[in-house]
Amino acid sequence: MAEEIIQDRFDFLAANVEEIVLLLNNQGEVLRASAGVEDWLQVDSLVGLSFPLLFPSEMMTQVNTQINAAVERSESVLFQYSMKVKESPDWVELGMKEPHIWQTRCQRIDSNELLFVIADRSEEVKLERKIINQAQRDPLTGAYNRRALMTVLSQSVAQAQRYDWLCSFLLVDIDNFHAFNESFGWDAGDLILQQLVANLHGFKRTADFLARYGDDKFVMFLPETNIEQSGLAAERIRVMVEELEIPFPQGDLKFTVSIGGVTLGDAEETHETMLRRAEENLQIAKASGTNRVEIDEHQ
Repeated sequence: MAEEIIQDRFDFLAANVEEIVLLLNNQGEVLRASAGVEDWLQVDSLVGLSFPLLFPSEMMTQVNTQINAAVERSESVLFQYSMKVKESPDWVELGMKEPHIWQTRCQRIDSNELLFVIADRSEEVKLERKIINQAQRDPLTGAYNRRALMTVLSQSVAQAQRYDWLCSFLLVDIDNFHAFNESFGWDAGDLILQQLVANLHGFKRTADFLARYGDDKFVMFLPETNIEQSGLAAERIRVMVEELEIPFPQGDLKFTVSIGGVTLGDAEETHETMLRRAEENLQIAKASGTNRVEIDEHQ
């Protein structure tokens, strides 16, 4: 009778929720299964399988931990799993074709059986990540914004100090930017900003970090880069921009940049002091005629 009651409760739950619902014994074997709204899941093939063995080794340990914890106490035990197709061959055989992020709950319902409920949070997590990403991006150019920049610089410089690593900054400023806005309109200015960022993205290494620092200023953080290397990088950027021609209804747009560069100095250096020195070097480059590079060789 008790078994019939449990089956009835399982059927009722499975019929009224969107999640995948599994009935497991204490050893983790699947006794019954419902796919919820996940029509890809071949539930009949699940029954009789050892549920933890369907996961790669690291996740298998977590699943076993989750099951054992639920057996030992009555409250629900929650875990989240990132399911990648290439790492989940058993789930691929059960019908999985796309990666998933699963939030799971496991709870004991009697001395011998457990309910394991799987909710797919993939779209929710994608949306959360998109919102976070948008909050860190400049909407016009797609470069990271100043807030994201300051976080990265603070952490990266502190880490470089701790482990005696090298790092450099390049502060890139568009020369006479406001004159373009006044002469050609804001559309021209926007186009220049977007084209500069596109070219800087094509130039930078994977580990480099690019962010918009001000209206017409951008910072490129260069990890593991010394004075000479940062100077060469800055000069390549200067030449690259100088050779750009951007089609525009009123005629091709040409512009230049001035660049102030710094390399991590003494043990007292912070990202704030480095940015101040980069600003000073940038002003020297502009005062010297623009379309120039000024690199601080402070040690």
